[in-house]
Amino acid sequence: MSIATSCARVISLFSLQPHHHLSPHLNYSNSRVYVRRKASASPIRLSYEVNPNGKARETLRTCKNCKTQFDPLLNHPMACRFHSAHFGGETKRKFESVYTGGTMDTPDSGKVFEYWHCCGSEDPFDPGCTAAPHMSYDD
Repeated sequence: MSIATSCARVISLFSLQPHHHLSPHLNYSNSRVYVRRKASASPIRLSYEVNPNGKARETLRTCKNCKTQFDPLLNHPMACRFHSAHFGGETKRKFESVYTGGTMDTPDSGKVFEYWHCCGSEDPFDPGCTAAPHMSYDD
């Protein structure tokens, strides 16, 4: 397969994403694929490298914080959402002393209240209270 054919495949795969409207002006410098939006626009780097044998290869990495795969060329300061502390719980111990006329049986006693210790959210599937750029294990 030639470099032009593999680049055309990369462009067709990339153009399936709805947020990009690109025209196929290619520049083959540095064994990377470049696409220009318009003739006057600066090139956009795609996260595909063309190997010497002519095959395109993705360059995705895994984020240490949110454990998702990301494209290092599309990383930005608000790309990653994560919690900076763990999700855990504590037992509510609200006892009334029997010496002061209490029953030692309050409505919330013995229940486990779970929450994110960084922000206090009780939703275990909360997207995250901290926003930062993705950080890969390679950094």
